Amino acid sequence: MKAPSFSIIVPTFERREVVCDAVRAIARIGYPGSLELIVVVDGSTDGTAEALRTIECRFPTNIVVQENRGLAQARNRGAAEASGSILLFLDDDMICEPDIVRRHADSYAAGADAVLGHIPLDPASPPGVLAEGVREWAEARAATLSSGAPLTLFDLLGGHLSVRREVFDALGGFDQTFTAGGTYGNEDIDFGTRLIAAYTIVFNRQAVAWHRYVVSPRAHMRQYFEGGCADVDFARKHPELGQQLFELHGARSWRARLILRPLASLGWPVALARTGAIALAKRYDRLPSALRPPAKRLFFAARDLVYWFGVRSRGGIPRSRRLLILCYHAIADLSGDPVLADYGLPPVRFAKQLDALLARGFTFVSPDALAALIAGRARLPARAALLTFDDCYAELAEVARTILAPRGIPAIAFAVSGMASGTNEWDNSAGSLTLRLLDAAGLREIGVSGVEVGCHSRTHRPLPQLDHVDLEAETAGAMTDLAAMGVPTPRYFAYPFGLRDARAKAAVAHAGFAAGFGLRSGCATAGSDRFDLPRVEILARDTGWRFHLKTAWPRVAGAPGRFDRLMQLPARINARLAKGHRAPSTGV
Repeated sequence: MKAPSFSIIVPTFERREVVCDAVRAIARIGYPGSLELIVVVDGSTDGTAEALRTIECRFPTNIVVQENRGLAQARNRGAAEASGSILLFLDDDMICEPDIVRRHADSYAAGADAVLGHIPLDPASPPGVLAEGVREWAEARAATLSSGAPLTLFDLLGGHLSVRREVFDALGGFDQTFTAGGTYGNEDIDFGTRLIAAYTIVFNRQAVAWHRYVVSPRAHMRQYFEGGCADVDFARKHPELGQQLFELHGARSWRARLILRPLASLGWPVALARTGAIALAKRYDRLPSALRPPAKRLFFAARDLVYWFGVRSRGGIPRSRRLLILCYHAIADLSGDPVLADYGLPPVRFAKQLDALLARGFTFVSPDALAALIAGRARLPARAALLTFDDCYAELAEVARTILAPRGIPAIAFAVSGMASGTNEWDNSAGSLTLRLLDAAGLREIGVSGVEVGCHSRTHRPLPQLDHVDLEAETAGAMTDLAAMGVPTPRYFAYPFGLRDARAKAAVAHAGFAAGFGLRSGCATAGSDRFDLPRVEILARDTGWRFHLKTAWPRVAGAPGRFDRLMQLPARINARLAKGHRAPSTGV
């Protein structure tokens, strides 16, 4: 049987010496099949590319130089340049054995779709507490996986991983949001989670790449802080698995519950522990042998504290079962429109509202998090919010690109699929201005910025007024329309004008939507009627304290008259005082 072709992909950043040693080891690989090496120099300024070009290799080598875009993007870039049927990803600090490719090929011949290799500590690693920790972890991992134990999230590492090319493409590669801008953590676990759900992964202990651990104690602490942040991001993307990841970090242990996590909420103990641990690590090799075990325990306890500080900084472990869903319409100044003046919010005000919510501790979650919540599979961060837009006005593409994407805010936008004019015809009869809607290209464009397209019917008619045939056309028919435009089949439906009854909800369910949104105010929970999910509608008049109260106390917004009376109360009190009435006693 012909040996499969391999593409070895090595991303690197600011590690000239160690990556050159890694490439020299790769150059010694012996393999009867086709081989190529792709090194992606991800923004290094230390002469890495020039040094790599001086290393001789028996097989084709491609040195790709790009701006610093993060580990996930560098790996994807290497995969895009590759021609092999098997992609072998090695980190820039992995010194491989000459038979590494042959060992991987043996696993593929036995039916594997992906292979994890052994990564023992390289003896040439600088000695110290970190090296000892890496060595012990690698040996324990190899022993556990060699015994046939099932893979856990901690085992799905990208530093020594190979995968069939067609599998990599089917999964869409690594999620670049995890390491955007050069941050650390979880792009490999995220990829591995998707991989293990549908394909066969094996661990091959004979496939060896020695890990030359050269990370400084200061950088190691930074990685653990960013790792805590990344774990929260992972938990939001994979709500069903998030709790498992925190538990692998000891979330339920008495030490984490009673000491580490409470201290992490204070801040100053973290800074003190981090500084002390870095100093301790630098002196570790000079300590008497009797003091090294307790020093090691102190160092790793401080590292765990830094990790939990990262978790807290990102919003904490998702535990909430409440979701504030916000409903916006046009993100444009419509103050001159006789009908839609209250339904348009200028982009600057809209951006300020988002920033105010973020400053108040709100976390914007994805439509996937909503799906997990209503299915009862997961919990959410404290003060979780989901952003939605009705109607899909044309300016939404720019809003998504310039306001949402830079802030990392996902959303759902509900499109009207059957307007021949491509405008808001349903409002024109009342005397509104004509506003353009997103076309098919625009709907596909907002998806790139993290906005999922939902359905807002075919012609924006009130569903309770329709007969069975028209009701089906406005629900199932609209779903078909949007799918034909080249966007993913919509999962969510928003009732036109927020109007729904039992027949409308049944039609939405029968069409295959996962959920339906009205305009009944409140917070969604796992127990909410999934075809009548509450939303808080944000209007142009909702400024200052009105916006604050509407988002902090969403049930009040469900009774507009009472809410308006509440907002008018200060003015009424001032008016009474101006007439000479005494203010109510405060009891002071």
